[in-house]
Amino acid sequence: MPRLALRWATAAIIIVALAVTSALVANRTLFSAEHAVESLHKHLLAGEGAEALGLMGAQVPQGDAVALDGEVLKRTQAGITEFDAQKADSSENDPDLHTVTAKYKADGVEQESTYTLRRTGKSWLFFDQWSFEPVMLPTVRVKANTVNEVAVNDQKIPLVKGVSTLPVFYPSITDASFSTKNFEADTRGVVVTGPAKEPVEISLKTQPTKEFIAQVNSKVRTYLNECAAQQVLMPSGCPFAYHTPSRVNPETIEWSIAKYPTIEVNYYNGAWVLSPLKVTAKLSLTEQDLRTGTLEKKTVNEQFSFTAQLTTSTSEVSVVPVAGTEE
Repeated sequence: MPRLALRWATAAIIIVALAVTSALVANRTLFSAEHAVESLHKHLLAGEGAEALGLMGAQVPQGDAVALDGEVLKRTQAGITEFDAQKADSSENDPDLHTVTAKYKADGVEQESTYTLRRTGKSWLFFDQWSFEPVMLPTVRVKANTVNEVAVNDQKIPLVKGVSTLPVFYPSITDASFSTKNFEADTRGVVVTGPAKEPVEISLKTQPTKEFIAQVNSKVRTYLNECAAQQVLMPSGCPFAYHTPSRVNPETIEWSIAKYPTIEVNYYNGAWVLSPLKVTAKLSLTEQDLRTGTLEKKTVNEQFSFTAQLTTSTSEVSVVPVAGTEE
């Protein structure tokens, strides 16, 4: 009996030792500060914004919260790969305060983010409990002219006076762009790696679309063709004219456009403007000398300049030419 009791006692000691060892290992892994950071990242990947906010205890600044949950949140995380929370470093002044650095790639570029966590106690005697030190989430400010909405990570959001501010988690990748019938902006993206006092800014560069330029070009050409159809020396409301002291038979007057203007549109002082235009007009006519009565056929090529006022929206354009002068 004493020998059997000894065996049972030895077995019990071994079991307790194994249990304690397992608990210590679990505390260093499943209940570590690094594991809390990994858990946060998993929530972000899954688009679980509410769970991530609850875990972080973060403050949410004012703005459009579209990137804080669901599919848009998932898309902000799509380019974050190889996320790895490094071993936590404890503070010399506060042993319960730990800093965890997470290393990862953002669209293939190596980046890192830092998190501060506090040990708040233990559960079941062995397992550490952690909470994130409260922070204010960072923000991204999107700016664009001409349009009243843009696409952020494929989700359309409104702009107020050309601006929208979005709170975001970190790390995250925020992309913005827009495309309308008349104007577009190439996609621009920013990587947010941590809290910041000022928003990270995406300033979209608006450009006229090829379709918009084609519309303006067509309207300008139509205007010039209508001018050329007038059998007079000074077509009404048109940039070109011909002056001569000789008598001219109107039936011999024939205008045509030798070279149409090149269309160039720029954004200036809050509006889209058309650069000054130059047109080369060809005139064929027969002149009669008032003194001798001699008839002379002439062909004249002259360059004239004019301007045109643009009125635009994302889908419409109006072109109002202003007659100019001879070069």
